[in-house]
Amino acid sequence: MKIAVLADGCDYRSKVTEKFVDARWLLIVDMDQQRICEAIEKNEGDTENKDLAKNIIDRDCESVICGEINKVPFEILADQGVTRSLGNGLIVADAVRCEYMLELITDYIGGQGCSSESHHTGTCDCEHDACN
Repeated sequence: MKIAVLADGCDYRSKVTEKFVDARWLLIVDMDQQRICEAIEKNEGDTENKDLAKNIIDRDCESVICGEINKVPFEILADQGVTRSLGNGLIVADAVRCEYMLELITDYIGGQGCSSESHHTGTCDCEHDACN
């Protein structure tokens, strides 16, 4: 299993950024081997963060740990069924170790979102593909 982490640096001592857009690095963590298998520096021309989101998809990551997400990358990730966990401010090593306990990101910045309760019951009245 692979997990993506959006961070300010390229190693386990780096911090998860406050917002997806603030990330300088995309770290791909191989959970079976417990190591960072790839560190991808953000393309400064990727103003909408499409490249970062597509890199997460292309590397078959099941989950991403990051800060708040803007609409475009959120929809790319949600449409592909990537779990989005809020880990902003945590050290990458701690975020990865506790990934299963992190709060889920249910919507993009400014979106309507779904309550966590609705996700647990399987009932959601929003219009997002990831919720339905």
